[in-house]
Amino acid sequence: GNKKHTRQTSRWNVFVSKEMKLRNDALPLGVPRPKVNDLITDIRDVWKAMSKEEQAEATEDELVRLAEVKDMKKTAVHHVSLNAFHDARATLASVQGQMEALHNRTGLEILLVAVRSDSQSVVVPQVWTTGDRVDEFFQLTNNMSIADFAGKLECFCLSGMQGTANTYHNELMQLKSKTSKLIYNELVKIALPKKVGRMLYDNFKEHITDKYGIVVMNWPLPQFVAPGTIGSRLELQTLYNAWSSGSTYFRKFTRDELEIW
Repeated sequence: GNKKHTRQTSRWNVFVSKEMKLRNDALPLGVPRPKVNDLITDIRDVWKAMSKEEQAEATEDELVRLAEVKDMKKTAVHHVSLNAFHDARATLASVQGQMEALHNRTGLEILLVAVRSDSQSVVVPQVWTTGDRVDEFFQLTNNMSIADFAGKLECFCLSGMQGTANTYHNELMQLKSKTSKLIYNELVKIALPKKVGRMLYDNFKEHITDKYGIVVMNWPLPQFVAPGTIGSRLELQTLYNAWSSGSTYFRKFTRDELEIW
């Protein structure tokens, strides 16, 4: 009898859930949705008026579906692509809503990027920011849009191959070289007619300023170091963009300034 009671209770719960959904779905948009306590008496009356067969027929499909969902949710990874898609979309929408509310309350700027790591997934890269300020900063510092970054991140997560890491390393090395050459070329131009053998970052004052009367204006990073020693792509791109845009530059002292220096 105990097993039967559990089964009946389960069918009753399923029936309540179905009835609540049906009644709420029938309401126009904007109308407050009633709670279970508001309708439970009416739903119970309908249930009691049904025969056992009718109760079974009304709840069997949903019971089977719930059992399948319960089994699936025992595993952390959703193996059903469609279910994972709906799960991701609903959860990300909820998270975005919370982050937008947080931004409105506190002014915090937020960037969200979500990409799949399973090739069977049908979820496309998701990008969300609190506004143009975040988008513009990302474009300026990385020389690519957030959407392009999300595409590259998805490729990396899907491949899981060393080749992708090697590509990133090669691009990093190229950026180091390109930035170093750019800075050196700017130094050579401003030093004319004197010739500068190489750009020296350590003891820059003694090697460059004292000797050539040249200083660096608006260095954009916390530390004044050679590009080749920088491991952060974000910092390297910031440095390259600052020099290529002219916001960071060399300035040559006048004779009077050099004497004061």
